[in-house]
Amino acid sequence: MNLARHIRITADDFGWTPAHNRAVEKAVQAGTLTHASLMCNGDAVEDAVAVANRNPQLGVGIHLTLCEGEPLTAKPPLRGLVRPQGDFHDSLQPLVASYLRRTLPLSAIAEEWRRQIERALAFGLKPSHLDGHKHVHLLPPLLDLTCALGREYRIPFVRSPYEAPSLQIVRRFPGWLVLSCLAVRAKSVIRRHGLATADHFVGFSTSGGMTEAKLLAAVSSVQPGTTEIMVHPAEQTAELDPLAARYPWAKTYRFAAELAALCSPRVAAAIQSISTSSSHSLH
Repeated sequence: MNLARHIRITADDFGWTPAHNRAVEKAVQAGTLTHASLMCNGDAVEDAVAVANRNPQLGVGIHLTLCEGEPLTAKPPLRGLVRPQGDFHDSLQPLVASYLRRTLPLSAIAEEWRRQIERALAFGLKPSHLDGHKHVHLLPPLLDLTCALGREYRIPFVRSPYEAPSLQIVRRFPGWLVLSCLAVRAKSVIRRHGLATADHFVGFSTSGGMTEAKLLAAVSSVQPGTTEIMVHPAEQTAELDPLAARYPWAKTYRFAAELAALCSPRVAAAIQSISTSSSHSLH
């Protein structure tokens, strides 16, 4: 029986601002961050690619996006998903409403997501994984599309963010319940497509608030198999002000605390201990 435990810590929103990118670089150099999900419609994608090139040990995936920011398709036929100004809506409600009405513009979404993936490829990146901004890839038709794109572009890993019940999920219980139902289904769909996903996931209940104590607890409690831990680090600079001005969630996220947690020597030591014990279990 294989008792090895593997941890992949993934920073979402890589490429959104330079503040996110600097945090990713500091965290990977601290020996804690293993992956980052590139927001290919972000304002600092080229800077993020430079970070990735300086840190080849960092796995860079695609943060598939259908809300917040600008689409990459010119004059996109993404009916219902973009505002009159041409940018994505700031919330998930229009996307969910379109799904419930069975009017999702799937061919247009496929073209937009191909553009997002191909933008990363054009920079010379070899994507390590796919996931969704605000977990949009979990909607059943979009999950099938995500897996098809994973196979098409030979991207081997797709996120399935099922987080086990805990006291921490109480404050976000309705969202956790919906996400859990979608994520449980996602795990079997992803594997049926021949792609990989984590056995365990941590980060929904602590989204925007992954402190050192919470990250240490997550690392210390990892089970056999692969555990993905989702984080949202950024340096707390004026570069984040436009996000806080536009998105209510950005006013509550503790970006700097998440970065401090990832740069904690105690967290790095805990991860190293897991890696060492897992290595021994294989011999």
